[in-house]
Amino acid sequence: MELVYTYAMDCSKDMTKMLDEEFWKRLGPTVRECRAMGLEKEGMCLYIKAKDELVLEAQKLLADTSAKVLLGEEGEMLLKAFRDEAEAAEAGMGAMFG
Repeated sequence: MELVYTYAMDCSKDMTKMLDEEFWKRLGPTVRECRAMGLEKEGMCLYIKAKDELVLEAQKLLADTSAKVLLGEEGEMLLKAFRDEAEAAEAGMGAMFG
């Protein structure tokens, strides 16, 4: 399952503190600036890709934060951007060690 959340820059300190907890370290979400991922919006994007039960736990933890799940066209665009980034990284590693 994949989800993408957005949150304001002024919440970054609190979000970074939360993401340093053990659950998040094991989950390994990706955090990027929204504009860097092609979304014309201020703030940060949080990409989560994991087994359904872990994503459900992440959703529960994020429910009490300023992070909001991004759905619809913007959500799909960001999911594609994160997938493309991961594929490019994998291709680069393959070229280095292939």
